[in-house]
Amino acid sequence: MSFRKLENYFLWCLKTLIYVIPFLPLYISSSMVFPYITGKNFAFRVIVELSAALWVVLLVTNRKYRLQNSTITLSILAFTFIVGLADVFGINPYKSLWSNYERMEGYITILHLTLYFMVVKSVLRTKKDWKIFFNIFVAVSVFVSLYALFQKFGQENVHSIYDTRVYSTVGNPPFLASYLLLSIFLGLILIFTAQKKYLKGVYLSTVVLSSIVIYFTASRGAILAGTIGMIIFSALFVVGKSNKSNVRIFKRAALFFLGIFILAFIVFLIFGNTEFIKQDSTLSRFTAMFSDPSVKTRLHAWKIAWEGIKERPILGWGQENFIGVYTVNPIPAFGKHIWLDRSHNIVIDWLINAGFLGLLSYLAILGSAFYGIWTAFHKQRIAKPEQVAIVTAFVVYFVQNLFTFDTINTYIVFFTLLAYIDNLIPPASPLINGKREEFQRKRVSYYVSVTLLAMLIFSGAVYFINYKPIRESQLSKQISALFPQYRSYLTLLDDFNKALSYNTFGNTDLRLKMNETSHHIVRFKLFTQEGALKFIQKTAEELEEGIAANRYNLEYLSTVILFYTKIGYYAPTFIAKAEALIKECMRINPDYEVLYFLLAENYVLKKEYEKAYAIVRDVVSLDPHNERKQFNLVLAAIRISREDLVSSALENLKKIRIDNNADIEAGRKSVFSVGELLSIARTYMKINNYKKALQYYKEIIAISPEEAKHHFGIAMVYLNLDDKVNAMKEAKKAAELDPLNYTEEVEKFINSIN
Repeated sequence: MSFRKLENYFLWCLKTLIYVIPFLPLYISSSMVFPYITGKNFAFRVIVELSAALWVVLLVTNRKYRLQNSTITLSILAFTFIVGLADVFGINPYKSLWSNYERMEGYITILHLTLYFMVVKSVLRTKKDWKIFFNIFVAVSVFVSLYALFQKFGQENVHSIYDTRVYSTVGNPPFLASYLLLSIFLGLILIFTAQKKYLKGVYLSTVVLSSIVIYFTASRGAILAGTIGMIIFSALFVVGKSNKSNVRIFKRAALFFLGIFILAFIVFLIFGNTEFIKQDSTLSRFTAMFSDPSVKTRLHAWKIAWEGIKERPILGWGQENFIGVYTVNPIPAFGKHIWLDRSHNIVIDWLINAGFLGLLSYLAILGSAFYGIWTAFHKQRIAKPEQVAIVTAFVVYFVQNLFTFDTINTYIVFFTLLAYIDNLIPPASPLINGKREEFQRKRVSYYVSVTLLAMLIFSGAVYFINYKPIRESQLSKQISALFPQYRSYLTLLDDFNKALSYNTFGNTDLRLKMNETSHHIVRFKLFTQEGALKFIQKTAEELEEGIAANRYNLEYLSTVILFYTKIGYYAPTFIAKAEALIKECMRINPDYEVLYFLLAENYVLKKEYEKAYAIVRDVVSLDPHNERKQFNLVLAAIRISREDLVSSALENLKKIRIDNNADIEAGRKSVFSVGELLSIARTYMKINNYKKALQYYKEIIAISPEEAKHHFGIAMVYLNLDDKVNAMKEAKKAAELDPLNYTEEVEKFINSIN
């Protein structure tokens, strides 16, 4: 085989691999955790790694495939370097590199995107190549959109998570909208470059289809960005003079659309509170935008992010470490607190990830792209309509990312556009200098040797970067799916150990799953079941192993503390571990109020009730109108047998609730829930005050007389009060109400009395 044939074969393989990448948004990996995310990312990485291996062979044997010294290329390389530096000096370099299954980002993704840009820029060199590539992207977006319409109007028109909002094969409405928004501009580029009118019509129909689906996602950020984009798009066409007939046609169309947008905005302002608008699932989200909890959550995220930015302004915290900003922010003890893993704003995200240097390097990529478009236009490499479409695409991309963040679906399109723009600019000098002659006269054996070396490196990369975490993800998914079928905790533990043996970034997810299972064992007191104690012991070991890598992750550390506390009731050795970890977390963030309640519970475990009460009292004094804190003060007062303090705390809690709830004030709703009354009763039982426990159990049964567990609970109270008659009566009542679960238990109970 001649050298030229080998080169063409490699080039054909490379183009085939590149042309597969636009199909990734269609891929759903049902065998792995987070099926809409993991499969797409792993597939992208494998394809890019194989493409890079083939490209390296071309790179070292033919000078024309080497990178050119362009502004866009240099800005991407500078960005990659700065982000890498930020990750190395961040608070958790391991997580910054690998991320997790839910996000699949991190530095590993940045490296693959940079490689993707280099390969695509180097291999797709003709207008025909790019036209094929863009056509594949648009065709795939059509399939994605059609599936979304099937969700909206077909058999899948009922959604448990997103209501009537569509998510298609992307798995999330905002992410779907972001992807289709960029795909629209690829369609516009094809419209402006197509020669035949019927093709223009076909591409226009894809734009309309994607726009309809974006509307059905009800994603405010994407719709707002798209609206702004269309206004900018129309305005850019209107500006300037041209004698070309096709440009004049576009100008008229732009003026028409601009008028439509202005008219629609006026109509929305006038009729925003009408029933028609409120009934529409998309428009109603705009009218309720400022009262929407999700909007408030994001605003809160931006606020806490700013404290983190001030703490590490130069290189930030490292990628995937937004959770670290909680170490410099007060965290409420109770209420609807949600741990956030990012700010949902591209500017703030990069400030957190890589500081001001990282943000500037990211903005430099956008700046170099605009410069490249301007250069290509002035060198007459593209016409004005295409120039306007690309400029608007980047503006829209940036605006919609002020409300969300990139996924692999949008990253691919973004870096594809960067490579396309870079290829519009006439080549300058090679970025990597080498001999000027091509290696066409080299022996084929040299070519084969380079290929074998590249394939060897590729195989190692695929195994460590992809195969191991893929297998761990698949085993994790299998464990979750088969969980109800396990009859022994030893078998379950074996499966967890098998998954953990791959030792990848998925270990943290597995540890948290083990923690949930251990809580199940403790809650239902399943200690006698086969392997239960070994499972808890292994969970403790794994959670402890994860502490070092998560020393700034208060969410993870809180999970470990709660585990230690629950186990501490049965294994006192964990009490000291919990206390040590609580105090370490207090050192990291003394304003994290939950820690003080956990420390109070730790003192309860040590039977140091006075210390426990003092801690709870001090926390409550800082926020006396917080219901949850006041209730904890009630329980703390019960533990130290101070009825005067119990009465005072109960009165304060009643007053707070009466002031805040008209139904409670009017007597239509009970002041305390059954769960709260049950907590009070059980706390009284722990200090052997059975008379008080009986009082609250009677209140519970008055509210919920048909619950068998409450009757069995009060039977235990009567027995401790030596009232055997009422004990047996209530126990029998429990068996009558729920014979399946209580018949055997009640028989044992009555036999023990007799």
